[in-house]
Amino acid sequence: MMNRSLRIQTTPVVTLTRNIRFSLTRTLDLEATLATPRGNTHAGWPSMDTIAGSAWDSTIEIRGVPDPRTGYLVGINHLDQAVRANSIPKLLETYAVGECSAACVARTILETAGPALELEIHAVEVGVEPKTRWRVESGDMSMVLVQRRYEFSASHRLHLPELDDAANESLFGKCSNPNGHGHNYEVEVQVATHDASTPLSILALDAVVDTVLIDRFDHKHLNLDVDDFQDRVASVENIALRCVELLRGPVSALSNDSELHAVKVWETPRTACTVMA
Repeated sequence: MMNRSLRIQTTPVVTLTRNIRFSLTRTLDLEATLATPRGNTHAGWPSMDTIAGSAWDSTIEIRGVPDPRTGYLVGINHLDQAVRANSIPKLLETYAVGECSAACVARTILETAGPALELEIHAVEVGVEPKTRWRVESGDMSMVLVQRRYEFSASHRLHLPELDDAANESLFGKCSNPNGHGHNYEVEVQVATHDASTPLSILALDAVVDTVLIDRFDHKHLNLDVDDFQDRVASVENIALRCVELLRGPVSALSNDSELHAVKVWETPRTACTVMA
């Protein structure tokens, strides 16, 4: 009979998923496409450049037992690299000569990214990339509103320096925690353009947002690491306002007929603020 006092500790099998977004384009050749910068990849890399091409949202699913020391099943950077180095070049070659079905995209990722990983990919799920939209309104159909989302992670504390901790807690609640708290912010940059002969380059917009906004705020404490909120509370309202201030000039410089229309910032999926430019 087994000794019931003997306990066998086992590590459960876990499932890790990683979302990777990308666009397949014919406006640039393969080498030029793969050489484009990878900045903030929330909306995907490679980008579709000036034309809305075949944009995909893929989810890679890995199953296994995590490493007992690191707690990792696999580093997410390895998943990103496996898809970007092995699957995307193959998909770009396929798309250059014809269309890619959803099943084709999923099977290509499964067949090409899997061998580059130590663990087998259990499944690949694909859908349409949801982070870029083009809006045309009936009042002025010559105007196209390009709306593209980005992401940065940052921490902040809501407080007024002239108030003590008790007064700040009364005003801001747990958001006034002296050590701060964090958010994964989503930022939608809306750009108005009229010139259909030279459409706005999404690649150029990405470069501006990465340089001006994401590099400035990502993985920073907004009260301590940057000067933008030294004299104002780092609320979602003020963050959206600061984004408009930072982006207005650089976005206007992208083309003769582009201007910043608005910036919308999500602090959580349920809380967002829009500032018109």
